[in-house]
Amino acid sequence: MMKSFSLQFKLNLTITLLLIGLLLTWAVSVVKNAREDVLAEVESTTNLVIHLLDAEIAHYMTDFGWLNRDEKGAINIFRLDELTNIRHLKVDFFDPSGHLRESNRSTREEHEGEDPPTWFVKLLDISSVLNEPKRKNIILNGRFIGELVITPDPSFELREIWEDTSGLLAIVGLFGLSVLLFVYWMVRATFKPVKQIIQGLNQIEHGEYQSRLPSFEQIELSEISDKFNRMASTLEQSIRNNHRLTQQIIHLQEEERKKLARDLHDEIGQYLTAVHIDASAMVAAKKLSVARESATAIAQITRQMMFTIQDLLARLRPRVLDELGLSLALAELIHHWHDRNRNIMVVNEISNQLSQPDESVAVTVYRILQECLTNISKHAAASRVTIVVSDAEQGLYMRVEDDGRGFDASLPSRGYGLAGMQERVEGLMGSMSISSAPGQGTRIEIRFQNTEKFKEERLRGAAP
Repeated sequence: MMKSFSLQFKLNLTITLLLIGLLLTWAVSVVKNAREDVLAEVESTTNLVIHLLDAEIAHYMTDFGWLNRDEKGAINIFRLDELTNIRHLKVDFFDPSGHLRESNRSTREEHEGEDPPTWFVKLLDISSVLNEPKRKNIILNGRFIGELVITPDPSFELREIWEDTSGLLAIVGLFGLSVLLFVYWMVRATFKPVKQIIQGLNQIEHGEYQSRLPSFEQIELSEISDKFNRMASTLEQSIRNNHRLTQQIIHLQEEERKKLARDLHDEIGQYLTAVHIDASAMVAAKKLSVARESATAIAQITRQMMFTIQDLLARLRPRVLDELGLSLALAELIHHWHDRNRNIMVVNEISNQLSQPDESVAVTVYRILQECLTNISKHAAASRVTIVVSDAEQGLYMRVEDDGRGFDASLPSRGYGLAGMQERVEGLMGSMSISSAPGQGTRIEIRFQNTEKFKEERLRGAAP
């Protein structure tokens, strides 16, 4: 059930319970000490009075002249009416008939103020002391003259303890309340940035990628703020790049379609027109020799049409991948490129025993190498190119490196080439790194997962 509560509420509740526990522990300790103080005070006062009365009795046994008479002439043996300072005891003297002869009850000082509450007296639990008065038989010269009864009366001590404890309880209660209010304010102030973080995440969720968090005072939250802002900046840049790439892809698709339509119109259309003319000539021919010439022209035209269609199909789909496999297809691509760029030395380190990767991976590797070679011939001004393609334990590995003029890899790419390559690789669960600097050449490394892992990832991603 606690899972449904917020962390702020849990912290406030935990601190409140801890503080209440400490206050209860302190209260139990105060009550325990107060009880011990009351019992010790009553016990010590009782023992003191008994010793004094014993000394008085011993004195009377040796000299009866010390027997005192009150104002009415009655004998006052213990002068209990003078024990006004003994606040914790009630001392009564009864004669053999049970009549009260002397007591400090009539002269005891009455305490001022209100009595302690009943619950406080019950917490002290001193009822056992109140119910156990001490009795002492008084015998002089073998004659029983009465009974001395000493009854504990802790009311004065209870009042003093209650006055001290109630004031301390009020102070501690006020302190505890102040601590709770301070802790609540601190927790609320501490968690205030969390609401800002959640608000920032909600804005990101709704596509507001320009959202940023302020710099917080707390070190941990400040680190979260910095990470969030970097993430939002990266995401915003990525979304912007994706939009730009999408527009470029659409533009390139339209350009490719226009070029394909133009080629079909200019070349295939001309061939079909020529075939139509020659076929019409054959139909109108009255001599066999004229018909044979037209048929020969049609055969030549259809052969050229086949070559043109094969070239168009190769641009749409590299057929050599199906016919020769990835290793030979890449080698043929490099060979044809080197024929057109004789001034560049090519170091070919393509493994002859590449495992056949997934079809999409093979096409991507072929197109990326094609794009790299095109960029080198157009922009690099390189004299040496190294191409490495091999099977690593994790999957297919490719490296294309040149010693050309290079470029600043930290700047965003303006064209589609590198960004498109990056998108293709990441779309196939691969990784691509570009190392380049002005005047220091360019190094492009690409890694793909092995075929089985890639298929598992793709199936997992396609699962609903």
